[in-house]
Amino acid sequence: MRWIALALLLLALAPLAPAQVKVKQKGDTTVVVAKNKPVRRGIEEWYARNTDGFQRKDLAAIMALRTEDFHTLTPDGKTNDRAFMEQRTKNFLAGIVKWLSLKFEIGTIEVDGDTASAYVTQDTVRMQRLGDGTIHKVRSQAIQRETFRLRPDGWKLCKVDDIKDLGAFVDGKRLERH
Repeated sequence: MRWIALALLLLALAPLAPAQVKVKQKGDTTVVVAKNKPVRRGIEEWYARNTDGFQRKDLAAIMALRTEDFHTLTPDGKTNDRAFMEQRTKNFLAGIVKWLSLKFEIGTIEVDGDTASAYVTQDTVRMQRLGDGTIHKVRSQAIQRETFRLRPDGWKLCKVDDIKDLGAFVDGKRLERH
């Protein structure tokens, strides 16, 4: 049955970009690596909508782009569920005074059935009110794996893991995290 689904997926993708699809075997899982246009376009469209939601500080729009079972796995092994991440995002947005830039670089996208994942490099710069009430220029960078699930209304983020914090800078000075 899995091979039938894989064959149908390959048939659907083949006319669109035959040179852009590779099939790999990872243990018991067959993975289609898509550097092709349809999946990448869908994920890029998701980032455009997500960025717009963050720029408008629209929590409902941001959370609408995530599945009901959305969660993050932190480097220390903790799982943060959707409700936790929604509250965290709400608190984060409350401190944003102005976005200066939001940049996302999507790596190679691996597709497995209705899921797609890629390592994404994030680089965001904003004017942010910190805990002491003062406003500072804050830059944060990270690389993390983001996994999406295809739904009738488009791609939705379902999981973030393998997070590598590349640092945060406040007014140009590296923030030391303990």
